Amino acid sequence: MEKISFIDLLKVLNRCRIHRREPEFIDHVLNAYRNPDYLHLETRGDEYAGQTIYHVDEQGNGVGFFAELGVTLIKLYFADERGFVPYVSWGENYLYYEPDGVAGEKNAFLYYFAPASHVTGIEHARHVVRSEMRHYEQVKALFGAVSYDVSEEYIDAMAQILEKYIRYNDRTLSYLQKQHHELLGEKRTLGVHYRGTDFRKQYNNHPVAVKIEQALEMAEKTLTEGGYEQIFLATDENSAVQSFKERFGDRVKTYADTYRDEDGDDSIAFSSSDRRMHKYLLGLEVLRDEYTLTQCDGLVCGYSNVTFMARIMRRAWNKKEFDDYVLINNGIYHNNNNFWESGHGKPGK
Repeated sequence: MEKISFIDLLKVLNRCRIHRREPEFIDHVLNAYRNPDYLHLETRGDEYAGQTIYHVDEQGNGVGFFAELGVTLIKLYFADERGFVPYVSWGENYLYYEPDGVAGEKNAFLYYFAPASHVTGIEHARHVVRSEMRHYEQVKALFGAVSYDVSEEYIDAMAQILEKYIRYNDRTLSYLQKQHHELLGEKRTLGVHYRGTDFRKQYNNHPVAVKIEQALEMAEKTLTEGGYEQIFLATDENSAVQSFKERFGDRVKTYADTYRDEDGDDSIAFSSSDRRMHKYLLGLEVLRDEYTLTQCDGLVCGYSNVTFMARIMRRAWNKKEFDDYVLINNGIYHNNNNFWESGHGKPGK
């Protein structure tokens, strides 16, 4: 947002002075801040006349890959309900943004996905509405979606939006399919997602971390009872890989080139490396884990955005549920230890 000039500020203050006792004026001003359906329509040119383009940019603020995608889905729901045409662009505030772009592409959403609609840019669009966090909050409230504990109705709604607007671009899809086939083949596979690192920091409204012993025990029980031939382990910690291989041997399959943590307590998403396009690759690697989890026959996991999105993707694209879905629920933290005060995040925009 451009900085307001001193002259314009005086005009605003004078307008408030003149109309300060008029209820209609007061309602008009307050609605601009508190009513999600009070929308600001921008006119930038003559393109896409007759359509209202809804611009979904990145939330940023230190959120991970699937937290960002989840926010995008919710805003797409808001747009879809109103008949708006979506345009998604993730810019420099996106955690996986590459300043030099990827394969000539500067919109980080398009690193991994195809455009959400026929709209290719909004610089000269006739009518544009910018997404806001109050739109996101309205949809969350509509479904009573609190933190990680959500209803089947909410998952269904997000799956419908995902199917309608989100698809991998050709380069990404080809890579994911090839990697999955080479690692797992056609064997009956149990997916396990184990999230370590910053989950141990006990952030407010975040899940209580699953202990490695819990994950091992539930994986063994489900592996045996479900007749699975192998385990695909998606994790951000090398120590978890070692623990699973000690327990299950070569039945454990992982992607060897995934960038993982060595017993730290910061998310991998904030890591630094001298490897080329490190941020893009971090996103591609977690997306590869996600894709592979959705192809598994069963899933053992704790609460996380990865596993939440795996359920949405499987319902949207695979049209079926997991044979076994085992959630290790240790509860949600409720405290004053906010992620946005951690130095990585900040309140949503």
